[in-house]
Amino acid sequence: MADRAERWRVWAARVSVVVAGVVVAVALVKLWAFANTDNPAVIENSAITRTVGVACATMRDSVSAAAVPTSAPRNQRLGAINAQNDAVVEMLTTLRSLGPGVVDADQPTAQWIDDWEQLVTARDAYARSLAAGKPKPLVLPVVDGRPLVARLNDVGVNCRVPLALLAP
Repeated sequence: MADRAERWRVWAARVSVVVAGVVVAVALVKLWAFANTDNPAVIENSAITRTVGVACATMRDSVSAAAVPTSAPRNQRLGAINAQNDAVVEMLTTLRSLGPGVVDADQPTAQWIDDWEQLVTARDAYARSLAAGKPKPLVLPVVDGRPLVARLNDVGVNCRVPLALLAP
């Protein structure tokens, strides 16, 4: 009987070691897969984030330099809006210069660029209404249930929308 109990313990110990090994192996495989998966909500490619950092800093400086008070004459405000939009377009051109292969490889990048273009389009519509003497409020779209500014600011890069772009 003692021999039988001893065999049971040895068998249970062996099965326990095998099960523990399988659990560890599965956990490591899952961890490896997670570590090498593109997060669709965050820009992670280092070439893109470096380029965004530099291009966005340049854009912020240009936007800030072109800013005028909302009480400025209409032509001055229109010039400021156009100069600020040009700064954003220049940033987007710099990002596109990385090439479609790089931009498309990190899932939210192309969408983020499209979102910036929507901001420029909304600002252009405001500028046209201002030029016509009938300024309408700047209306930013909601995309996939999220406000445009939130989509622009929440992709994991240091490039928040400057407030001067939101109050032309």
